[in-house]
Amino acid sequence: MSKTEIRNHPKFYNVFISGSQERLKLYTKNLDLGKRIYGERLFTYKGTEFREWDPFRSKLAALILENPITNFLSENIKCLYLGASSGTTISHLSDVINTGIIYGVEFAERSMRQLIQNISNRKNIIPILGDARFPDNYAKYIFTHVDLIYQDVAQPQQAEIALKNCNYYLKDDGILILVIKSQSIDSIQKSEITYAQEKRVLEKAGYKILESINIHKHASNHIILLAKKNQ
Repeated sequence: MSKTEIRNHPKFYNVFISGSQERLKLYTKNLDLGKRIYGERLFTYKGTEFREWDPFRSKLAALILENPITNFLSENIKCLYLGASSGTTISHLSDVINTGIIYGVEFAERSMRQLIQNISNRKNIIPILGDARFPDNYAKYIFTHVDLIYQDVAQPQQAEIALKNCNYYLKDDGILILVIKSQSIDSIQKSEITYAQEKRVLEKAGYKILESINIHKHASNHIILLAKKNQ
């Protein structure tokens, strides 16, 4: 553990790496010192505590390891996170945008209870019990347009859900990160057909697909779309 040398990621703000490019590992500075969320390893390097960010547990980590061109992270952005679950990925995002704010929407009451326990000391996360299909139902908790929407929900019609939330909350120059789980949309149809259908839904609604990132080596039958409103 003492031999691990942690350095700044060359592109993404407040994300850290170790190892060679072929065996890269990701880290974030732990905003809640000493606490683990999902059993991740903690490292202290030059007096700072880091959490290892597992790409097999976090699709956002898998995305960053694929080195997308779009840089969507900065210090004080406002983010709407759809599908917060018990806090694995949203807690790392909390470490990264430590002076920003994250609205974390989760539908399952059990997961919400775990989320609240896990992020109780993280003041930049506002947990919201809600259904991402109905974004107007949690408008009373969100007082501003957001810079980033990250969606990871196991629902059919994932692109439509994303669009509803983007039309309600996303700034005109904001970015959508949409995790597409093909098996949640159609368990029989080939994944590539499902991905193409979801892309067309976004494009028909006036969104430009900035990038389409395959994360199959960390999460089977998943791609991630980065999109932006056409100006």
